[in-house]
Amino acid sequence: MNHLSFNLTLEQQFQMRLIEESAQQMSREQMQEILVQIARQSMVKDNVIRELMKGCLI
Repeated sequence: MNHLSFNLTLEQQFQMRLIEESAQQMSREQMQEILVQIARQSMVKDNVIRELMKGCLI
């Protein structure tokens, strides 16, 4: 597998910079809420990928 594909694109790097700048303005409570939302979205993404992989194996 090509490990270069795991690097961020230039556009994603720019988005990360915007996120970093926004994070500096957030309160602790806002950061905690966003962290929980991101964790949930990551779990949903994992479930979607798992289901897609099941479809490819059949």
